[in-house]
Parts: sequence; C-alpha cells; structure tokens
Amino acid sequence: MKSYFLAEWKKTRKVQLLTIGITFLSFSSFIGLGIYFANRSVLIDGTQSLILWGQLTFYYSTLLYPPMLAIITGLLLVPEFERKTLEMLKANQVSMHKLYLGKIFSGFLIILPIQFLLLLVFFVTAKIDGISFDLSLTTHVKWIALSLLSSLPIITLQSYVTVKTRNFSKAIGIATIGSMINFVLIFINEGLTKFFPYSQPMIALRSRALEVMSWNDSILLLVINVLFSLIFYILTVNTLRSND
Repeated sequence: MKSYFLAEWKKTRKVQLLTIGITFLSFSSFIGLGIYFANRSVLIDGTQSLILWGQLTFYYSTLLYPPMLAIITGLLLVPEFERKTLEMLKANQVSMHKLYLGKIFSGFLIILPIQFLLLLVFFVTAKIDGISFDLSLTTHVKWIALSLLSSLPIITLQSYVTVKTRNFSKAIGIATIGSMINFVLIFINEGLTKFFPYSQPMIALRSRALEVMSWNDSILLLVINVLFSLIFYILTVNTLRSND
C-alpha cells in the first residue's frame, strides 16, 4: 500500500494544487476580513474573535471550499484519462482500490496545510487586532480537524462525478451548484444542511453556529461523513474498474 501512496504523491502537481488552494483561501479571507473590520466598531466586547472566525470561514466553507476540492480532485484524476494510462494500469493488474486511496491520500496532504493556514490567518489577525479568544485555540484546532474529515464526502463525490463523466468542467460545475444549494439551504431550512454533503465543511468549521458542537451533533456529523464517504468511495472504485 505504501508504494501506491508514494507513487501517487510523486505524480501529484503539488505546487500547482497548493497555489490553487491558497488562492481560494486568500480570496475568501480578503472578503471575510473586509466585512469584519468594516463592522469592527459596532461589535460587542467578548464576541470579536467568534465573529472574526465566522467571517473568515463562512464564504470559504459555504461557497469556495467545495469548488476548490473539486478542482484538486479533478486534477488528481483527469490526467489518468487524458494520458490513457488507466487502461494500461488495469492491464498490468494495478489495484484500482489502492490507486484511488493513494489519490485520496495525496489530496488530503494538499488540503491539510491549506486548512491550517486558515487557522494561522485567524490567529495572526486576532493578535494584530488585540482581541482575546472567546473559545480556546484548541477548540479551533478541533474544528479545523473536523473540516478535514468533512472534506472526504466532497472529495469522494467529486471523484465519482469526475470518473463517471471524464469531464473536468462538468465536475467543477456540479461542485459550484452544490455550493449554491448549500447557501440557499441556509436561508430556507438550515437543518437540512446537516444531511447535505457540500454543507459538511461549513458545519465542521462552525461557520454559522459559532459555538462548541453538541455531542449529538458531533455523532451525526461523524455518521453522515462516514456514510457519504463510503458510498461515493465504493461508487468511484467500481467506476474506475469498469470504465473503458
């Protein structure tokens, strides 16, 4: 299994994917920080850090993060079709299951520093603005960790769309539509977002709730994420095996 991980990691365009992720994060941070500082003077003392967190993560997790994951996933998978290497790999008895796990692992290693860069932006901004943390830094680290978990349903879903359509643009379009539906659900019935795959990063980062997640909500988040990830993982692997 290790050899598959190393092989996929070597093939990964690390600089390109990291640049894409940082660009998305920078754009959303610019919007979030702009809104925060525009309203800084009217904020109640003791709420500044939570509102800062909410502004930094809201547009990022609801609208920009899913398309970013779709782009990263697409760039990991599409070259296999463009270079006609998938058929050769299958002819040589390469495990599609292990190959795909290697790609998930590579994608995870790409988004890991991007998510912690989000935490760094929050920490540095809070220090510069001279505000204390309303919740412990450990709590925010936990939310970042949960956001990594909640990325898996979107990665596997987008993987399935990519290998099914073999079309990079369609996959990105579906992720964009998913983000828009997520945004609409917030205003129609926010309870439905708990069961929508493109909403999971928003829930994990507490972009809307801005409070510690209850035990029941934590269990529900875990179950939903594992369920979606398994379903789309199996669908993706089966499609890779049968795609000619």
